[in-house]
Amino acid sequence: MEVFGIVAEESFLALYLDALSKINNLGSSFDERFKDMYLAFWHHFENKSNEIPSFAVVDGSRASTTFRGGFRAVCARAIVNIYEGKNLFDSILKVDLKIGQRLRRSSLYMRALEFRCLKNALENFPNVSMAICDGDLYPLIHPVMVRTTDQEVEAYVEYLKALHELYDYAKSRCILLIGISKDSFVNYLRARILAVQISKENSGLGQILARERSLKRIGRRLSSMRERADNIECYLNEAERITSDEEVFDEYASYPGFTKPLALAPQPIYLNEEIKAGTKSWHDSRIRGRLLRRSSPFSDVANFLDKLYALPPIILSYWKPWHKIGVYRVDIGGWGLEVNEKWDDIESDYFLPEKKLDACERIFSILNGLSPEPFTIKPLLDADNLVRFSKKTYKDCYEPLLIDALRKAGFKALLTKRDIRELIVRI
Repeated sequence: MEVFGIVAEESFLALYLDALSKINNLGSSFDERFKDMYLAFWHHFENKSNEIPSFAVVDGSRASTTFRGGFRAVCARAIVNIYEGKNLFDSILKVDLKIGQRLRRSSLYMRALEFRCLKNALENFPNVSMAICDGDLYPLIHPVMVRTTDQEVEAYVEYLKALHELYDYAKSRCILLIGISKDSFVNYLRARILAVQISKENSGLGQILARERSLKRIGRRLSSMRERADNIECYLNEAERITSDEEVFDEYASYPGFTKPLALAPQPIYLNEEIKAGTKSWHDSRIRGRLLRRSSPFSDVANFLDKLYALPPIILSYWKPWHKIGVYRVDIGGWGLEVNEKWDDIESDYFLPEKKLDACERIFSILNGLSPEPFTIKPLLDADNLVRFSKKTYKDCYEPLLIDALRKAGFKALLTKRDIRELIVRI
C-alpha cells in the first residue's frame, strides 16, 4: 500500500504540473504610464518618533468544531496589550463561546470580541491615548443581506454593536483609533484617483465616475464612451487590470511614506442599486428602508449603522514603513485628523486637503517608531503570537473539554466522520 501511495502521489504531481503549464493570460503587467499619476498621491515620509504615547493593541483568534447534524461550536479569544511607551504594562484577555446549528460568519464574532476587549481596556486604563486594531475598521454591508439567515444577521449585529461602542467611546475621549490591515484587496483609492485624473481631461465624465467605486462599473462606463471621448482606451485598460490599492503602491512607491488620506463615504451608497437610484446618503438608501421594514435582527443592522454614520468617517491611507518592507492599509477614526463632520453627510469619497498632512505625519511617525526592522507594528505581532490558536492546542485541549461539557449538558457531541478520519490519520 505504501508503494502504491508513492506511485499515486507521483501521478498526481505529473497531472498538477500539466495543469500549471496551461495557465496564461491572467493579467497585464503594471503600466508605467500611470506611475506618475499614482505617485502624485504619495507623500514621502520616513521619520520615526521616539516619543511613543501610552497605547493599546488588540488581536483575536478563533477555532471551531462541527458535530454530526450540523451543530457547531465556535471559540473566539482576544487579547489587548497595554503599553506605556514601548514597555508592556498589562494585558486583558477575553474568551467567547458560540454554540448553535450551522453557525456562520464566525469571523464577525471574533471581531466583536476584539472590539469589546479593547473598549474594556480603554475604560480601565485612562492614560491610553492610542488604540490599534488588527484589521480594518470600515463596516461593509452585503446587498442581499435581507435574504441571509437570522443567525448570520445576528452575528453582523453583534459586530456592529461592538464596533459602534468602541468607535463612540474612542471619539468621546479623543483616543486615536487605528486599524492596520496586513492584506487588503480593495480598490477604493485607485477608483478615486482614476476619476480625478479623467476629470482633468473630461470634467463631465470625471463627475460621473466620482460616484462610482467599483472598477468593474467604471470599466463598463468607459467602454460605453469609447467613441465619445479621447484617451478612453488607456484608462479602460487600467480600470480592468486585476490588482489592488495595496499592490499598486507596493509596485510604484519605492520609498517610504503614505498616500494622501481619503475620507470614505458610507459603503451602502456605492451598491449597484443605490448608484442607479442616485442615492447620496445612507439615510435615504433603499437597503436601509428594506432593513427597517423587517423585524429584528434585520432592523437592528439599520439602527446600528444609523448610530455609526452619525459619527465622523473613517479615513483611509496606505503606508510603507521607514524600512520599506511592505505596504499596509491604515484606517483612522476621523477625529484623529480633526475630521468631525457627520459620516452620513459624505456623498462620495474625497481626499483631505494638504493641510492635514502634518497630522498624518504625526501618526505615521509613531507607527514607524513601533516598527523596528523587519517588523511592522511589532506590538501587533506580539499580540498575534499570544492569542493565535494552534491546531494542536485546540484539538488536544480545547476540543476535548468542549465535547465533555456538551455531553454533560445532554448533547451527544459526536464528531463528523471527516473529523474522525483526520484524527485517525494524525495518530
